[in-house]
Amino acid sequence: MSEDKEMEDAEDSLSVSEDEEIDLDEVDESEELDEVDEVEKVEEPETGAFLVIGQGDFSMSRSNRGADDPGDNTLCEPQYATVFGDMLFVSDRGNHRVLIWEQFPEENGEPSSLVLGQEDFADCLENRGITTTLDEMTSGLGDEDLDGFTISKSEEDTLSQPAGIAVIDGKLYVVDSGNHRVLRWGGIPTEDGEAPGLVLGQDNMDDNEANRRGFVGSGSLFFPMGIHSGDDKHVLVADKDNNRVLIWNKIPFSDGWNADVSLGQKGIDERWPNQGEFDNVGQDTLSFPTGVHFDAENERIFVVDQGNNRVLIWNKIPRETGAAADVVLGQKDFLSREPNRGNGPKRASADNLYFPTDVVYGKAGLFVSDSGNNRVLYWKEVPTENGQPADMVLGQSSLTENIFNRGWDDASNCTLNDPYGLLLIDEEEEEFRGIPMADDDDDDNEETALVESESAEEPEEPQPKFKLFICDRGNSRIVVWNELPYPKEEKEEDEFEELRVDDENLLIGDEEDDDFYDEDDETPAGELPSA
Repeated sequence: MSEDKEMEDAEDSLSVSEDEEIDLDEVDESEELDEVDEVEKVEEPETGAFLVIGQGDFSMSRSNRGADDPGDNTLCEPQYATVFGDMLFVSDRGNHRVLIWEQFPEENGEPSSLVLGQEDFADCLENRGITTTLDEMTSGLGDEDLDGFTISKSEEDTLSQPAGIAVIDGKLYVVDSGNHRVLRWGGIPTEDGEAPGLVLGQDNMDDNEANRRGFVGSGSLFFPMGIHSGDDKHVLVADKDNNRVLIWNKIPFSDGWNADVSLGQKGIDERWPNQGEFDNVGQDTLSFPTGVHFDAENERIFVVDQGNNRVLIWNKIPRETGAAADVVLGQKDFLSREPNRGNGPKRASADNLYFPTDVVYGKAGLFVSDSGNNRVLYWKEVPTENGQPADMVLGQSSLTENIFNRGWDDASNCTLNDPYGLLLIDEEEEEFRGIPMADDDDDDNEETALVESESAEEPEEPQPKFKLFICDRGNSRIVVWNELPYPKEEKEEDEFEELRVDDENLLIGDEEDDDFYDEDDETPAGELPSA
């Protein structure tokens, strides 16, 4: 062989060696990347709402989406909601109107179909801008110095700060708080601005004085808030500034119909917080109640006693005025009333409340909007003991946190800011149509999930089928949840368990494991071939 030929072969050999060395470097780098990928944890998204109403997406939180005027798809401090068939009704407090969706929204921010209290969707003035001057009416407010003062004046088709809303026996009821009345339509409205046909709390549709010119009685109201029925027979109203809950045992038939029972006061014509002794809270007193719910099946009544930072439960519907409650939540006993059990406004826990607003109960459980703590508390079963702690929290990552929107710059599908009215729809309610429950595909996965968790101490509980509407007032939206935020089981620890060895001095891959080798070769199955 010539000297030139030997030089060419040597160069080729060197070139091949360099290529092989580059290939090995690439393999080593890819192997390192694979190892890094295996270590990285993939965080599952946190459980939250699946639908938002009033905003374009979950991050938005400005009133009327930041516009000067409202629209058919915006909200400003919504307070309560209800459904009837496929229809959704929302009291839009800041815009002094009620919005109606004739078909339940399927996508975020869908526009509504009808508006009540205003002539069109662009209007938002209280009582449509109508005013009056105080004169002889001043005596009803107890202050003669207000003589000549201009106030908003109601008419039959106007609204002022609407609150509670319900469909009872096929008729729409709206609590018109600022006008100290409850309005009832003869059925379900079909036109914008349609006027109601009956009023409670006032003698007629034109009056809007508190307590019918200052005379407290069984047919008067002073800034009422929540309303509920539960059986299409009883009507219950949280008469907030009269510090009582009124119960009509029969559907009212005419304007100003008198209630039958008052809770929170000893007499039907009394109205002071905690029966006149503000700090002397008791088992039969109320201070600014805002929410009421009647569980007709079990005849239980739940009342949100906001001023006393608690929820009261009557195990049977009271037949007489002044009946005492049976259970209290948010406080250790019936004699306590301080926010968060006296721990202050910044120290939330599983067994305290701070300025709660509404309560709902169904087969899915009991929910309470704990507005001051920017969360909704959940009890799987109706509590039977005073101060019983909640089982779960919505809107916060733990039961000890209470910052609005968790202190984030933007809202999200799992945060809340001043949650107000609640609406709970159970899967079993046949009247309700059109809203998807928890994904049906999850049913097929429940058995698999249970099998996978057999080794755990407690198997995962199946999700109840429900829809929970939360009027997220501070974020000017309504968020709809269909899943409870159960803690996620961390499977990374189980995977890491497989890598443990009996002898810590052995390197991984040095243990004598028959499964690690090929049957026909002594080379480990996962090892790369040598260069």
